[in-house]
Amino acid sequence: MSEKRLVEDYIVDRLIQVKGWRFIESVRLKRDDLGEPLLIPDLIEAIKRINSDVELTEGDVNRVLSELKLAPANMEGAKTVLRCLKYGTPVKLEKERTVKNIQLIDYEDLEKNDFVISRQVSFRGYGEIRADIILYVNGIPLVLIECKSPAKPYSTLEEAYAQVKRYERTVPELFKYVQFSITAEWKANYFPNTTEGKETPQEKWRVEGVEDEVDATIEMLDKATLLDLLRHFIFVREVKGEYTRVMTRWMQYQATNKIVERVIKT
Repeated sequence: MSEKRLVEDYIVDRLIQVKGWRFIESVRLKRDDLGEPLLIPDLIEAIKRINSDVELTEGDVNRVLSELKLAPANMEGAKTVLRCLKYGTPVKLEKERTVKNIQLIDYEDLEKNDFVISRQVSFRGYGEIRADIILYVNGIPLVLIECKSPAKPYSTLEEAYAQVKRYERTVPELFKYVQFSITAEWKANYFPNTTEGKETPQEKWRVEGVEDEVDATIEMLDKATLLDLLRHFIFVREVKGEYTRVMTRWMQYQATNKIVERVIKT
């Protein structure tokens, strides 16, 4: 077994055994088209489950899907997708004739969400790519992990970073959904994604009492932590007419949550 496979196996096993993610082999994912990043049947089930208090018609659900699918495969489209992930998708309901935000993710009850991990998943755009690890929440791909062998001097985190940037240019449709990627060998970095392959800053996640970088990064993928990051700490920012995705550093995340916790207690 290769060193790269050992790293990949370790991350997948820890996310399943420790963090409670559900593993599905790539060939068993509910998808008919490599050009469609969403797991449509899983997303439809999640929409109905999370919005069980709303009488949704098939047309209502299709309008939610269209809001995501028709968003352009660029950073402006990524901004639309992120808004839907955070706040829901506004839909004029066919039966009630009122506009309601249909939620894609339940941030209050984690158990209503479906957390799926898969590996060696192929996607098609201007070419075809195969991601080492993909993390889906409710059928939406949110995180990509690219692994390299720590035993090979040329197989570095920088090469993994460059590879993900090539992925962004090859399949921009995927990266209007994927919020950030992780590169891992015996060390690990994370960085926000774009749909254009543009450079974004690489950071390391830290956790008090955890020395190993890969283990610390796995803590970042704890269900509650990931959804907290998505809801409060990832944004698409416009500067001089250009959009880019920005993401918190670990110290900003920890400091902000400590302040919030202190305010709540007082």
